[in-house]
Amino acid sequence: MEENSRYKYIKLLLICVVALVCFLLLITFSNDKSIPSWKQIGNSIFGSKASETDNDFIVFIDVGQGDSILISSNGFNALIDFGTAAEGGENVVDALYDYGVDSLDCIVATHYDSDHIGGGPEVFNAFKVHNALIPEVSDRETEAYESFEYALDESGASVYTARLGTVINIGDFELTVIGYYYDEEDSNDQSIIIMADIDGIKFLLAGDAGEAVEERLIDDKIMLDCDVYKASHHGSRNSNTAEFIKAASPEYAVISAGKGNRYGHPHDEVLEIFDSVDAEVLRTDVSGDIIFRIENSEMVIATEY
Repeated sequence: MEENSRYKYIKLLLICVVALVCFLLLITFSNDKSIPSWKQIGNSIFGSKASETDNDFIVFIDVGQGDSILISSNGFNALIDFGTAAEGGENVVDALYDYGVDSLDCIVATHYDSDHIGGGPEVFNAFKVHNALIPEVSDRETEAYESFEYALDESGASVYTARLGTVINIGDFELTVIGYYYDEEDSNDQSIIIMADIDGIKFLLAGDAGEAVEERLIDDKIMLDCDVYKASHHGSRNSNTAEFIKAASPEYAVISAGKGNRYGHPHDEVLEIFDSVDAEVLRTDVSGDIIFRIENSEMVIATEY
């Protein structure tokens, strides 16, 4: 009898061990949104960088050679672009958890290049996305675009095509599409250009728009004056012309680029232009995440390192 009881105990212990291992593997490798990740569990226990839902802030997330921007206000969240599939997706998901995001009220894909939409499928898999603002449907058959399109369709988000003048309200932020030139041939020049405004503080977010689009914005007499300008195309000399930067007249210029990237971004000519208008340059390849908090109608700036 004693040996039989010992056998039953060992059997029960083995079943418990196997169940525990399966549970740990499920959390680690599951793609089911209803199953919390280790990151979510950690944030639930230890809190996050932005646990207060009444905070107003914009984060330029360090995704290497790509773009991703989180806008958060009063518990509402928008994400503009997702970085690359290789670096962006995981980095963006981790960053969103860190900044207290549990769902996305809106996502915006500025254009369909892989360094802006590549990380999208991981984000759609990790978070409930309610609305999406995207460019006209692309006829390009790239792996990044097809993966993004499929994941967006599977997410169940309400999808809207960008139009000039489209307005999105995210808490106290008002996001306005001030430029969108889909008739341009270059994919970068088809970028959705957004001005984000809160308490009169303006953030100009121009995707990868190049010189041709910058000229059109000026010719169309679009109000470009801003406090913070996200340098177009990672600080490329093919964008960020002196005339455009002078019209925008930013106090801060944020450059999202990968450390030691093969394109040489940001280009020295662009840095000189920013210096000529007395814009302070902040770079993700130097400082990691760049955070602008809005407190009492003033900007408080912090960096990851």
